[in-house]
Amino acid sequence: HVFQRGSRYLERTKLMTQNHATHPKLVHAIHGVSDDALEAMVALRQNVSLKSWSDMAAAVTAPELVAEVNAAGRAVVESLRVGGTILVAGNGGSASMSSHIAAEFVGKCIMDRAPLPSISLADSSTSITAVGNGYGFDDVFVRGVQSVGRPGDVLIVMSTSGNSQSILSAVDAAKDRGIVTIALTGATGGKLAGRADFVLRVPSNDIPRIQEVHLMWAHSWCEAVDLLSQPQ
Repeated sequence: HVFQRGSRYLERTKLMTQNHATHPKLVHAIHGVSDDALEAMVALRQNVSLKSWSDMAAAVTAPELVAEVNAAGRAVVESLRVGGTILVAGNGGSASMSSHIAAEFVGKCIMDRAPLPSISLADSSTSITAVGNGYGFDDVFVRGVQSVGRPGDVLIVMSTSGNSQSILSAVDAAKDRGIVTIALTGATGGKLAGRADFVLRVPSNDIPRIQEVHLMWAHSWCEAVDLLSQPQ
């Protein structure tokens, strides 16, 4: 039954492709890809991803890195325990992840509990474009930190390169306000290395894998918050 449903879906997709081909709105190399090439590439990339995760598993369980991630997680939980707010920021894919992480604190991750204060500084396109237009893109998160951040809060930033100026500026603004800063980066840490209070480096140069580990770490902190928020 699953195979039949899949076959029907592929047939519908082919019909849609044919309709689009007669009224093209965009010329793109993918339009000429054969069925065999499509199937082979999808399978190949899944295998590559699984292999890279398998290779990275040992690296992300290195005792020193695990200890650093746990220390950052304790800072997150401690801030919430004393009434702080978790601010989150990132660009591009990391912006969507910052929304995801903030939503886990406001809502829940694995267990029901009362809501906790968390804000994604990347959520408002109006604020970002207004600040970017008026002050420059480097300050799009700075104004958010300055407007809502308070001593004792935590700012979690994500940058696979560690060199995004909007992230660097946000970290500097947070430190000026007594906000604990946690930077999730790639293998080198980039310019964030030594700049944030906690710099957690994913031992990889593969951007998708780096982002997946960032989310895994954040999820582990959210899970801890959920469990600690249960009636004792």
